[in-house]
Amino acid sequence: MASRIHVHARLKRGLLGVLPLLLAFLLGAAPALAADSWSLNDRAGHRLSAQVFEQPFPEYPSGLRIRLTALDAKTTLDHSADLVLSDSMGQEWSLPNRSEEIVPRDGSAVPPRTAQFDLEALMPRPSEALPLHLEVPSSQGVLDFNLRPEQVMELHVMESVQRRSDQT
Repeated sequence: MASRIHVHARLKRGLLGVLPLLLAFLLGAAPALAADSWSLNDRAGHRLSAQVFEQPFPEYPSGLRIRLTALDAKTTLDHSADLVLSDSMGQEWSLPNRSEEIVPRDGSAVPPRTAQFDLEALMPRPSEALPLHLEVPSSQGVLDFNLRPEQVMELHVMESVQRRSDQT
């Protein structure tokens, strides 16, 4: 009886040890349709939050977007300039500004501290092995941010989302 309990306890511990690895594998293999917010900090002390998501409003083209929000009240983001990403090998991407998509087409003002960009223009996808640099247009000039490796990986593995019109 004691050996049966001992075997049962070892089996439970083994399953509990494998479970986190299985969850990490399954979560890592899923496409990046909605990310937790990222925190971006530059050397000058500017802070932004960033979120990757699928455009939810049917009146705008579907696809992945990245929304940036300045976390201090002094910084406003440019609603007309593109977001520029570059890697250490000289590859550069210019993501169109889609800040007008933040609010419905009712004439509401776009929040001054928030800007949104079209991630569908991030083609070819950046390498997961190279650092990525963001140049964010703002009232303080161009803000420079280096992405952390896990953020680069998320942009590398994201897939184009299925268009809403294809889902019907």
